[in-house]
Amino acid sequence: MFHVHNWKRVHLVGIGGINMSAVAKLLLAAGVRVTGTDVADSEIVRELAQRGVPMLIGPHDERHVPPDCDALIYTSAAPEDNPERVAARNRKIPEVNNFEWLGLWFGDKRVVLVTGTHGKSTTTALLGQMCNVGGLDPTVIVGSKLSAWTEGNLRIGKSDLVIIEGDEYAKHFLAFHPAAIIINNIELDHTDVYADVADVRKTFERLLHQVKLGGTVVANGEQEQVNTAVKPFIATKQLKVTRFGKGDGSKLKVSSSKLDDEVTVGWKDGSLHVKIETGKEVLELFSSLMGAYNGMNIAAAAIMARELKVNDEAIKQTVSDFKGIWRRMELLTTRDGVPVYSDYGHHPTAVRSALDALRESFPDKRIVLCFQPHHKNRTKHLFDDFVTCFDRADILVLCEIYDVAGRNAPEDEDMTSGKLLDAIQLRIKNEELKIQSQYASDPDEAVKVTLSLLKPNDVCVFMGAGDMDAAVRKTLTT
Repeated sequence: MFHVHNWKRVHLVGIGGINMSAVAKLLLAAGVRVTGTDVADSEIVRELAQRGVPMLIGPHDERHVPPDCDALIYTSAAPEDNPERVAARNRKIPEVNNFEWLGLWFGDKRVVLVTGTHGKSTTTALLGQMCNVGGLDPTVIVGSKLSAWTEGNLRIGKSDLVIIEGDEYAKHFLAFHPAAIIINNIELDHTDVYADVADVRKTFERLLHQVKLGGTVVANGEQEQVNTAVKPFIATKQLKVTRFGKGDGSKLKVSSSKLDDEVTVGWKDGSLHVKIETGKEVLELFSSLMGAYNGMNIAAAAIMARELKVNDEAIKQTVSDFKGIWRRMELLTTRDGVPVYSDYGHHPTAVRSALDALRESFPDKRIVLCFQPHHKNRTKHLFDDFVTCFDRADILVLCEIYDVAGRNAPEDEDMTSGKLLDAIQLRIKNEELKIQSQYASDPDEAVKVTLSLLKPNDVCVFMGAGDMDAAVRKTLTT
């Protein structure tokens, strides 16, 4: 067992990651000396540099690990043969990944994990802010940035309540033994880690076994895989399980053990309307966010906030004031009357949900989508779903795949956006769909082409988890 609170100087490999940067900030706030490395410069890296963190950008090198280093924390993108990790082992320096460190750092705290294939960041930010407004003074770590928090991706509180976005990639969330969890959904993703959706579900089941006895679970009860995962815990009453989920049409039903809760999501006076009913008690929430999927995120956060004893007025205020988070259908600008959004969606389900939200919000506008697939392995294994997920767009500019450092596999090298576009265009032709589509070799070209296609009655979204966002922001500010 590592005594992480005794470390005085820590080196971070991959410090520019969104979660890694939160780790760096937590260490700095605790008075720990921090150094770091990353393969590429970024806004996050520059932010930490401004705080005085010594950093080296470029190829990793064993000489980057300081001589008086107490420990090394690494991102999962840094493999075992990463030179800095090798140097740590050779020098008998403790090394842990960022989530293992968080699990140890907050081992004596009341941890709430927000999990699921989709919606984790928005739900985490909503729940964290509800608890903040409600006076619980939580520490919150989110895989995005919230403008209401000085640290963006981190809020440091003084209570024992810690809310963390729990990442299923590499089974990271198993580093925790939480007091409560939210499960938004369970789908196949991270196909370089999981064999199939059953493999994903079994990992969530392992997490459920790690929830403290009598702990709270808020789960999407209309999703088959989620229901399968939580069913044994409802039967044994080891955990307090409240289920919620989408029903027919615009209905969202929350099924607790008493099967008497209901949530309705729809549109009212231009706002997203979420109504939570528990017997005769009603909680109505109004949000400027778009899309039924955000109604689900709001409902999950509100239900968990109530379990944590947050008052309804704090929940209402948070939902009303919440304007979204970084790269989650974020309005970047209005260009010649055309709203331009950036969205992190990179899974077929997330793409569909985002396009549905745009179509619902802008029924008379032409939707221009620039999409950058993320990771060749994901694109290969979810290929058929990607072929059909762009149907609500009018124009698709498909950028070449962003491949993730440290996760490349030789058998995936032949997967390209060109192959995906060929399949999309064949389907467009065979089914006589009214979608224009074209290829772009890199983000800069993709941004240039997309912006050149815009007309006054359009809405535009740049989507993907890679470097597309950086490219569009650079273009819009120059």
